[in-house]
Amino acid sequence: MTTSKIITLDQITDDSCGGKAHGLAQLQSMGLRVPPAFVILAASADAPPADLSTHLNTLGTGPVAVRSSAQGEDGAEASFAGQYDTVLNVQGEDAVQAAIRQCVESAGDARAEAYQQRQTGNAGAVMNVVVQRMVNARYAGVVFTADPVSARRDHLVIDAVAGLGEALVSGEATPDHYVIDPDGVRVASHSAGDQLLLDATALEEIAADARRAEAVAGQPLDLEWAIDEAGVLYWLQARPITTLPADLGEFDTELPRPDDVLTISNVSEMMPGAVSPLTGSFTGWGIDYGLQDMQVKVGARAAIDPAWQVTAWGFGHLFLNLTGNVVMGAAVLGSSVEQTAQTLCGRVVPELKPLPPQPLWRRVINTGKLLHYCWRAPSVVQDFDAEMAAFQLASCATSREQWAEIEGKAWFFNHAMAVHIQSSALSGFTSAIVENMVARRSNQASLEEQAEAVRLLAGASEVESAMMLAELDELVAQVAEHPQAPTGFAQASIEDALSWLRSQPDLAEGLSTFLRDHGHRGYRELCVRDPSWGDDPATLVQSMQAAVSARLAGGVIKQASHAPIDEVGLSRGLRFVLPRAHNAIRRREHTKSHLVRAAHRFKLAFAQLGALLAEEGHLPDADLVYFFGMDELAAFVAAPGDARVAQAELRRKALPFQQKLSFPEISVGKPQPVEVAAAAAGDGALEGRPASTGVVEGTARVALTLADAASLQPGEILVTPITDIGWTPYFSMIAGLVTDLGSSVSHGAVIAREYGLPCVVNTRVGTRVLQTGDRVRLDGDSGLVTRL
Repeated sequence: MTTSKIITLDQITDDSCGGKAHGLAQLQSMGLRVPPAFVILAASADAPPADLSTHLNTLGTGPVAVRSSAQGEDGAEASFAGQYDTVLNVQGEDAVQAAIRQCVESAGDARAEAYQQRQTGNAGAVMNVVVQRMVNARYAGVVFTADPVSARRDHLVIDAVAGLGEALVSGEATPDHYVIDPDGVRVASHSAGDQLLLDATALEEIAADARRAEAVAGQPLDLEWAIDEAGVLYWLQARPITTLPADLGEFDTELPRPDDVLTISNVSEMMPGAVSPLTGSFTGWGIDYGLQDMQVKVGARAAIDPAWQVTAWGFGHLFLNLTGNVVMGAAVLGSSVEQTAQTLCGRVVPELKPLPPQPLWRRVINTGKLLHYCWRAPSVVQDFDAEMAAFQLASCATSREQWAEIEGKAWFFNHAMAVHIQSSALSGFTSAIVENMVARRSNQASLEEQAEAVRLLAGASEVESAMMLAELDELVAQVAEHPQAPTGFAQASIEDALSWLRSQPDLAEGLSTFLRDHGHRGYRELCVRDPSWGDDPATLVQSMQAAVSARLAGGVIKQASHAPIDEVGLSRGLRFVLPRAHNAIRRREHTKSHLVRAAHRFKLAFAQLGALLAEEGHLPDADLVYFFGMDELAAFVAAPGDARVAQAELRRKALPFQQKLSFPEISVGKPQPVEVAAAAAGDGALEGRPASTGVVEGTARVALTLADAASLQPGEILVTPITDIGWTPYFSMIAGLVTDLGSSVSHGAVIAREYGLPCVVNTRVGTRVLQTGDRVRLDGDSGLVTRL
């Protein structure tokens, strides 16, 4: 377009007129209340359209706002927050022409051109201009239909100030802050003044309109609104939120019953924190499969359901479905919800209720099946030893061949999980018998009796996990006895310590032997993305360094060992059952090692698949393979596509946000993250509002003006009263941002998120408390800034 032309909002059909104009047109088409406006296409600084006066008259009397709507501005890829000019309270045609000229000329500003080049690869931009009737605002603000700081899409965030919203967006005013859940309930709020500005009715109307706009747009939105003196709500702007990762709940599983009781206990001990999509769809489903397999074999379930029944996946975290587990209690005799809760959570769970029992005759038959299931475990494990010895996953030359190898043998992991659960069931069964015999009455053991039962059960010798610890203790002792241990190992970096260890022949042989036997184990060992000790010994070496340091310092060192059980005084029944319980414990630990070994072989195969996809140019890096679900990989390997890669990258960005979420031990219905209150500010600490996530330590640079900012050094943390768009050039060199004023929607916060910089705003006194040269820790997750 080379000639200026005016169009109305209802004539706009796409974003060629700029994101701002397109957003207003979309809001109007949704039936939301938008102040009258028109758009000047390809606006010129010197030649306004001939019909400008006519269109101005259609807006009615009163002032107007003149806003830029350049191509690419307020789009899905970048916000362009504040890069171009906006002029408010413009009255008269001459003033409007001057404001149009100012907007057009702002596109040629060196700062804006640099931003445009960085974001789009083009230095120039066609400048369109929106002219809109001003709202005489009593209150104004911004609403995010997803929280831009926590990335939670189930939370809607509203910020509000008195008067015009420009003070909020510029960061000059600290807003009231509201968080609304999907049911419209205000779950959090904070007032910048003596009382909250918005009442429940206003919040409900803003939230309902915003949710409606998001549903029509099909993506989370950042919207500006204003309420006039008559209490009428108007919508002033809509644009996509450009900094969100993938939906944190994208892979949430459907609960079999809406009021199922879930827990983070048990499963989270094995797999703490959030997991990648590949781990969830592979390992998470494997756990569910194994537990359903047990229920099918004892008659509690007719067949294995492809939908998750006994576990759950929410916000990237794995949960155990307690209600899905008490399906067993409804199918057999002698089982109760109390026993299930004690076994899985270590305590009674009052929220857990029994399911309707099967007919008595069916429960009698199923109880026989349960006994048969448990007592068959030794022969099943013996058969599995041979299966495991023969099981291999080939390393292939192409991604298609590698995926075919994985897909064709994925059943084996589910089988390994089922065998381990059957082995564990026998162990749990015999352990319960021991406890009941110690108590001499069923299900009523005192704490002392429970402790005695544990002591007896702990007497099992040659348990694989205990033997592994003993071997590690021996290796640590050998290292500590070496004369170079303090400097060569204990005080060295992890990398140098490992190199030193491998340079000492005897110690290297000991490490090699340990990794040969136990190298498939490690932290979060069933996670397909986390490396095993054998693949990356860093965490193992780090723990060894701590143990060696303790020995060198003369600390009390405990050896992994078990005292033999004196059978004198034990009843005849206990003398008969206890050895069988010990065998069951050994068998359970043995199958756990087998399960992890199977998982490790799949882990290596997945790593090879990622490497091949990267080598073939289908993935930018091998790690991205972990951000596909199992059911997605088949389609992707067969027909790689950029859209699937982009979604996987967004999921990878989501994982750190998911890792920060905390959950209650027990949830009724779908688990919801709990808001963890920020720690109280202590000595030398400031408490503000988190605006961009991340934690960084560095040297503070207090800059009250842009002239002060000229002294910034790379990697410093900028501390300033407020940042407008003029500070943007420094964002590429700072490590973090702290401001006295502002909110999560101020320019500084918006740009900090785009640059991935930790940011805390609204500390109020940061520039007065901190000094240039202070060493500080900036926590963009909690909102704390600590002087170290």
